[in-house]
Amino acid sequence: MKKQNVERCYELFALLLEEEKIYMDPSVTFDSVCSWLGVEKAALDCYVESMLGCSGMDVIRAYRASVPSRFMSKYGILV
Repeated sequence: MKKQNVERCYELFALLLEEEKIYMDPSVTFDSVCSWLGVEKAALDCYVESMLGCSGMDVIRAYRASVPSRFMSKYGILV
């Protein structure tokens, strides 16, 4: 896969996390995100690792782990 395509899929992955908050759906996996984007999992995972130092699924897990603190700081409630 061309590097430009992988870079664009990385940008879309970030957009899906930040804007669409796909991590809130417990059934979403990095595999499913790659399928939606039409990119090979290995290619995007390698790119994510080179940019962030962790796997794509680790990024999704980190977003999920941050939910309680976000709710606490924004709404004053712990979920």
